[in-house]
Amino acid sequence: MKISRKLGLIVLPLAVALAGCAPMQKDGAADSTTQAPAQTQGASVDVYTASDKVVKGYRAFKLNEKQTIYVSQNPVVTRENLTTINHVKDNQGRTFIQLGLNPAGVEALSKVGNQYGFATTIGGQLASISGIRQGNNFLFMVRDDTTASSIMQAVVPQQAKK
Repeated sequence: MKISRKLGLIVLPLAVALAGCAPMQKDGAADSTTQAPAQTQGASVDVYTASDKVVKGYRAFKLNEKQTIYVSQNPVVTRENLTTINHVKDNQGRTFIQLGLNPAGVEALSKVGNQYGFATTIGGQLASISGIRQGNNFLFMVRDDTTASSIMQAVVPQQAKK
């Protein structure tokens, strides 16, 4: 977790720029809850195990000229594990996407050792390298409300039509 937090502070602007998931939507989606749709709708959601140290079997992902993270070949959590998706803020005003997980998703995350962090992709694009487990949820930090709304729209397209 500490690894992801340090990298997140340095690389978050790059990660958010890479996210570019969908057109921005300003509809007051903060703190909204949406049921995750069937997998054929919306962008893919994948959470991978990551490390700033070389891990056998992990792929190298160059964040910039000086930083590389190593990401598991297969995601720990996929869209199939989602039950809800929320756009939330913490008491310090930071913006997160909260993924509600089914029991299989919770179990998969619980098997990840504390020495690892997480890399989250939306539609195949890196969205965040800052993620935390919280009960039946997985939260990943994003730059701002606009980015969170774009991610929500990409994952749950019909929400933008409401």
